[in-house]
Amino acid sequence: MAQLDLVIRGGTVVDGTGVPRYQADLGIKNGRVARVSGRIQAGGAKEIDARGCIVAPGAIDLHTHYDAQLNWDPYATLSGWFGVTSVSIGQCGFGFAPTRPEDRELNMRMMNRIEAIPLRSMELGMRWDWVTFPEYLDSLDRQGLGVNVGALVPFSPLRGYVLGMRAARERTSVTEAELNEMKRLLHEAMKAGAFGFSADKNLEDRTEDGSALPSHVASPEEFLGLADVLSEFSVGHLGWTIGISTTASEQQRLLIEMMRRSGRPLHVAVGDDEQGFAWANEARAAGLPVVVQQNSMDPVAEFTLAEYNMFDYMPHWIQPLVGSAEERAVKLRDTAARHAMKQDVEKFPHARTDWNTMTVVQVVNERNRRWEGLTLAELGEKQGQHPLDAFLDLALDDDLKTVFSHMLANRGDATLARRITSPYSHISLSDGGAHIRYLTISTWPVHFLSYWVRDKELMSLEQAHYKMSTLPAWLANFKERGTLRIGDWADIMVYHLDELGYVYDKPTYASDFPGGEWRRMQKPTGMRYILVNGAVTFESNTCTGALPGKLLRSYDMID
Repeated sequence: MAQLDLVIRGGTVVDGTGVPRYQADLGIKNGRVARVSGRIQAGGAKEIDARGCIVAPGAIDLHTHYDAQLNWDPYATLSGWFGVTSVSIGQCGFGFAPTRPEDRELNMRMMNRIEAIPLRSMELGMRWDWVTFPEYLDSLDRQGLGVNVGALVPFSPLRGYVLGMRAARERTSVTEAELNEMKRLLHEAMKAGAFGFSADKNLEDRTEDGSALPSHVASPEEFLGLADVLSEFSVGHLGWTIGISTTASEQQRLLIEMMRRSGRPLHVAVGDDEQGFAWANEARAAGLPVVVQQNSMDPVAEFTLAEYNMFDYMPHWIQPLVGSAEERAVKLRDTAARHAMKQDVEKFPHARTDWNTMTVVQVVNERNRRWEGLTLAELGEKQGQHPLDAFLDLALDDDLKTVFSHMLANRGDATLARRITSPYSHISLSDGGAHIRYLTISTWPVHFLSYWVRDKELMSLEQAHYKMSTLPAWLANFKERGTLRIGDWADIMVYHLDELGYVYDKPTYASDFPGGEWRRMQKPTGMRYILVNGAVTFESNTCTGALPGKLLRSYDMID
């Protein structure tokens, strides 16, 4: 019998601990790192030739929305192609458990509006063989996984389970009995292996009819009560999205109290403004365990107004962009609605409505071909119109199928570099599984390694893999993951640094979701092997069919 199951030969090991890289063989047995040595003798074991390559821990993505997609895609692609070996779901307070049968459609429609997951794909692809959160975890565990999955309890369906989803969007307080039931459900979920709970106060996140989320209207007492439950467990964290908000200061005070009462770390999306990042640094200096989610890129979205939702932070843009394309078209022709939308652009300045960077990407009608490539400022000037009128009139002439692009954030390299290198931030977020027609942020591991580390030399490979794997593993309490020490789970990426890049010059399309729904597609170059728990899942973008991923449970982390 072979002493080892697999040996990765001759690579340069960057183990995630910060130890300087070294050339070595790495031996795997029973899914774990068993040996790391200059030369391993292991007759009978399978071998991978890693000469000229980096052998490093798989990336850990702490902000995804694969809650639905994992039902039909156990590899959580795009993430699974780009070196991600563990994901966290249940982020932003969104998800599908607990959910009563009568609320399933509302929860799917909410996720369709907020996270732009095709409704038809959810209707066809979701098994719905669960009601409670523990049953949802068991369902994922049974199906087989190509990545490791840890889950937070999402606040909005939790509140909806107790109050009913309609009432949960409207009521601003709960009774003592209702709060006790919410606390009981979280306790039950933590006992079943949840890694904490999450919530969202981001103004751009709205339900399918444009109304508020349960987490938007909930009282502080509810969040503090759930923080008290978390204090009973020595594992788990608080996930919170402030995002675009007019109540950031109030939320920050609440989050400080939640950290103190729970005793657990906070994983927070503070938004693009400097104040939020400064607050997090101040909280850390005061001894509070805050880690900020920080994108390593300024994402650019390509969209059509037939289904886009990411202007919902402006109140007078919500209803004109609710409903079918035909319903939207009627509202977008209304003069009064346009006037109010223009006022919102002035009141809520943002990169998303910067007419000098928003561009016309692709038109439908030949008569509009001449406008392709223009910014909306240029389009408005050529047509003698306000840029918003030029924007909407062109879209309406194409039945709202014109493709536009805009920046979701415009921080620039200097700001990004400062935030990325902060010891109190991590870069492991993709929104993977969401916004699939607009974004491909799940490429972040390759972008970070190729752009920031190889090309910009922002930090060393040793520091980079700490950021990508070790730090998020600590925050999420993913035990024995994120590093390649003896005894750790063998979640590994093997890549050629000089070859890292993208298969397509710009994302292409694939109709591979249930119901033939399409999504934007990108794949990496230079990623030779991806291993999850010691088994190869992808070899140069070719799926092996192996399903070695594990449903991670928090109670396993405190044995």
